[in-house]
Amino acid sequence: MTPKEMTAIRDKRMLAALNMEKPDRIPIMLSGQMYFKFIDPTMTISDWWERQELVEENLIKAAQLPILDEMDSVPAVTGVPMDFMQQNFAAMWFSKMKVPGRDIAKDALWQIDEHGPMTESDYDTIINKGWGVLKQELLNRIGFDPEKLPQPDPEYMGKVNEKVAALGKTSVGMAGGLLPMPPFETLSGARKLPKFFRDLYRMPDKVRAALDIIEQEEVENTVKAIKASPGVYGFIGGTRSGCDFISPKVFEKFYFTYYQKVVPAMQANNVKTWFHMDGNWEGFLPYFREFPKAQCVWDPDHITSNIKMKEILGDKMCITGNVPPALTSVGTPEECYKYAKEIIDIFGDTGFIMNSGCSVPPNAKRENIEAVILATLGQPLNK
Repeated sequence: MTPKEMTAIRDKRMLAALNMEKPDRIPIMLSGQMYFKFIDPTMTISDWWERQELVEENLIKAAQLPILDEMDSVPAVTGVPMDFMQQNFAAMWFSKMKVPGRDIAKDALWQIDEHGPMTESDYDTIINKGWGVLKQELLNRIGFDPEKLPQPDPEYMGKVNEKVAALGKTSVGMAGGLLPMPPFETLSGARKLPKFFRDLYRMPDKVRAALDIIEQEEVENTVKAIKASPGVYGFIGGTRSGCDFISPKVFEKFYFTYYQKVVPAMQANNVKTWFHMDGNWEGFLPYFREFPKAQCVWDPDHITSNIKMKEILGDKMCITGNVPPALTSVGTPEECYKYAKEIIDIFGDTGFIMNSGCSVPPNAKRENIEAVILATLGQPLNK
């Protein structure tokens, strides 16, 4: 079978799951950026910055390892410089990224270092001049200039894409690249979380007025992004806004309003909303039932209850996950195999994608990842 033919099979499989239909088998993602360690265990996370071409070469090799080659998703290679990606990511919170081997230990995970450059008076700037004006000012305050970062090389990116295409993985992917976060999240980084939470209680009307403006601008930015870079789904993250962080009253008034605006806008452009939700969202799951069937994807980080997700959202949207990262790093193959079987029993084979909660961790064991894959394929665990 040619790579093109295999991609067609995997695309059909992924689309069936996303559309709440029964695929030929459960799709397997198990997304992670550290599989290069399965090829060379001496490599460290800092190699993403110091030897990115070697990292991406080994990620492609890892995708071809026995059993791991059953994963439907593409390896985490883009050809885009890691510093460019991660510093832009941190800038969404008006923060800087601490880099392994530069700011922290060579094999430590990169870390967002919050600066909190926004002042209380800046809410007036948003209300009077717009979010775009303050956003640029906040980036200036933290000294962020994307032009000074290593820039993507189109020629190298093209070569990487050719190698990935030769793997025959799914081409069903993201639209718009790094889409705007919910403005509640953005402001929590701009102000820093403690100050922002105080703002919610000390000046709720002003925060809400600012959010109205930011939400509208970011919905427009989202639509522009997904039109410029087409795909099947758009990735929107939720981090510190679950039911362990905020009350239902705060969620309704300050947070969920953005989803109520951006999801219909994405649907109007034939793009699904991929909710990547870190933390515990169990108490807020019922709110998400208002969206049309198969318009959204629920992608948890393992903390939210599997049973509750299935019970509340199982008939409304595709669910991914939900293998705990800790299990694949410190558990045994037998434990990982058993857990994967258990969540398959919960979610079934329709509207479900096997994945890690959030992401496969750097210290995940190869035999544990293999165990999850074998369980998903319905094959016995290799002894």
